[in-house]
Amino acid sequence: MQGVTEVCSECEFDPHQISDDQLGSQLLQLATGYQAVIADASASACPALSVRPSPQTWSILEYAGHVEFVVDFVAHMCEVAASDELAPLNPPDPDDHVNESNFNKVDSSEMSARIRSASGRAKAALDGLDSDALDWMMSFNGNPAPLRLLTVAMVHDSHHHLCDITKLAAS
Repeated sequence: MQGVTEVCSECEFDPHQISDDQLGSQLLQLATGYQAVIADASASACPALSVRPSPQTWSILEYAGHVEFVVDFVAHMCEVAASDELAPLNPPDPDDHVNESNFNKVDSSEMSARIRSASGRAKAALDGLDSDALDWMMSFNGNPAPLRLLTVAMVHDSHHHLCDITKLAAS
């Protein structure tokens, strides 16, 4: 549960530093970070932008595409929770989704815009929730969890992968 209930030892994400009312803003801030790294990697013709540096490591665009999905999923969770508490949420396996999505063929500026757009949708969805909505229970891959915990997990995932692509762009 690193990065969700305690500080992540890899990316140093601290879930206790983000209040409930900052979750959406945090996603927008992360989107700005993705846009900057993608733009820098594109400008410097970084090979890892659209080519995996190793078979088990996604490219920058693949990480970004995954994060676009994750952030969009936050908006989806909010919509589902508002109408059906304990509704089943069964996202696809991240590796399968990335492998099937051809993110390496997406233009870098388009990917940046997609992350920004998804972050805006997620922020709007979070901002539109009732004050007690983050306590609503969801069924994530068959496991009950409050919307707050799931949202923090997705903010952490987005933060963690921003660190990953920053390292890739620097190498």
